Amino acid sequence: VYKRQISTVPAEVLVILGKEEAGQIDPQLAKMTALRRPPFNSFRSMKILSRPKLKLTPGKDALVSLPNGRRMKLTLLRVMPDGRYKVKAAINRPNKSDYLPLLQVVASAGDPFFVAGQTYQGGTLVVGVIVDPKKTPK
Repeated sequence: VYKRQISTVPAEVLVILGKEEAGQIDPQLAKMTALRRPPFNSFRSMKILSRPKLKLTPGKDALVSLPNGRRMKLTLLRVMPDGRYKVKAAINRPNKSDYLPLLQVVASAGDPFFVAGQTYQGGTLVVGVIVDPKKTPK
């Protein structure tokens, strides 16, 4: 059986400010069904603060700076036999170098997963990760 070695996989991170007060939802977020389900559907306004692009290399950490001074660490653990990606996400504590493990997900190419919970500017930071964004989810 021929196994293709993956060197790097492109990823895009969406850093979003969600607020419970009524307001606008960025049109780019409106079509993301995950944001219409709990716990994210409690946000009545959502704005993209940044969209850093990065490359995930199996076993290497990729760091994303968040606007609240924390950093998110993404690690591509492995490419699954079905082509999905096993990714680990963690966020460091304020002014600390230790990372709080958030979650491990198996993500389909182009299908975002979201992490929320950091308080910021009267709202909540929601971080979306799209692995291999050029591919559209099936």
